[in-house]
Amino acid sequence: MLNKKQAKENLKQTRLNLAEQITSLRRLHKITILDLSTQTGVPSSYLEKLELGLAEINIGNLHQIARALDMKIDISLEI
Repeated sequence: MLNKKQAKENLKQTRLNLAEQITSLRRLHKITILDLSTQTGVPSSYLEKLELGLAEINIGNLHQIARALDMKIDISLEI
């Protein structure tokens, strides 16, 4: 079982990994943050923070973004 420090670090790393994946796929699809915002209904200011790893994401927003970018969501929960 992880201690609080390890759990916090894992969450931070997961957020950064997700940010990199979203940014890469958005660029691959050649769409701007504003385009992605329009397609998903997610505010562009939030998407900017998300791509910088500064915002946490909820499952609803993740689903909208994944659909717009043809992403597969694969979540693993470890205890």
